[in-house]
Amino acid sequence: MNTLSSNTPYSPSFSHAVHFVLEREGGYVDDPLDAGGETQFGISKRSYPDVDIAALTIDDAIAIYHRDFWLRVGCDKLPDKAAFMLFDAAVQHGKRNAVKQLQRAVGVMDDGQAGPKTIAATECAPPSVLVTRFSLERARFYARLVGRKPKQRRFLNGWFNRIDELALEAITLA
Repeated sequence: MNTLSSNTPYSPSFSHAVHFVLEREGGYVDDPLDAGGETQFGISKRSYPDVDIAALTIDDAIAIYHRDFWLRVGCDKLPDKAAFMLFDAAVQHGKRNAVKQLQRAVGVMDDGQAGPKTIAATECAPPSVLVTRFSLERARFYARLVGRKPKQRRFLNGWFNRIDELALEAITLA
């Protein structure tokens, strides 16, 4: 197991995924045009109102990502490619939306719960199909978001670039 925090051992799969997210989320941001609002390492004040976001440490952020995202959406039960993509989607789109995107990508009912059918379908999905379909689901999500909130258009190229980088990296995973 890799250790990102001095206190908690994490799986290599989680370590890789959280490293990808942290590289893209960056440090402290409080952009008034960003719907995410005040964030540190991608952790938002809106989602964690009791956390002093400006004082959040990277170890705290990693622990939150592991507990509230990685484990909550079942990444620990999925093949590495799917876990990698699902984790990033959960950070970007919310946990329920991310699971629904995965479910549509693998052709099961999109109820937002990563249960046995979702896990089985994900394990059976050809890797290139999984990566491509999941990426398309995410792109559609962003397109609909910009349709509803045109001011978010300024982030669209960055979001599409992130999906592209994620897909290229995911396809190389075992």
